[in-house]
Amino acid sequence: MKSGQSAGSSQSKSFAARSFVVAGVALAAMLLAYAGAPIRQAQADAPKPPTTTEEGVYTDAQAKQGKNVYSQNCASCHLDDLSGSGQALPLAGDSFMQSWEGQTVDDLYEVIHDTMPQDKPGTLTPDQAVQVISYILQFNKFPAGHTALPTDPAAMKTIVITTKKPAGAPPAQPPSATQPPPASQPPATPPAPQGSGH
Repeated sequence: MKSGQSAGSSQSKSFAARSFVVAGVALAAMLLAYAGAPIRQAQADAPKPPTTTEEGVYTDAQAKQGKNVYSQNCASCHLDDLSGSGQALPLAGDSFMQSWEGQTVDDLYEVIHDTMPQDKPGTLTPDQAVQVISYILQFNKFPAGHTALPTDPAAMKTIVITTKKPAGAPPAQPPSATQPPPASQPPATPPAPQGSGH
């Protein structure tokens, strides 16, 4: 009976050893997964570099609407060419960029939304204020994009007004790659229909 017990004992030890190895591997996998979770979370929570006005943060449609709002509410003081007059500061060119370089779109939004127009402060809706900002950006040659400039202050705080290209930005496309051919080129002629020979 001793040899039977010995065989069973040997199998039992072998099973226990395999179970120990499997449990150890499972424990190690759990520890690695647990330790990796904070790293993955930290990577996800890491602050993204700010978006800049060089990255197309408004749409052409917003700028077009903004031009109308600007004409009705802002041009009487800041003039049609956004050059400003008297106490109305310039909203275009070097003077504008000297004042706003490095500030956020939300900073500009707060000034426009809360204090303009000077004779009726705070009367522009959030959408109208963002439209005016879009027009100002377009007038200052910042590129339009495919996503509308948001009215959310938290989102606008992540957009920096700057003429500096973002790090790693692709080089600008040559005009021929981004613009339609000039109107002086004749349109392509469609092939003549093949008739029955009449």
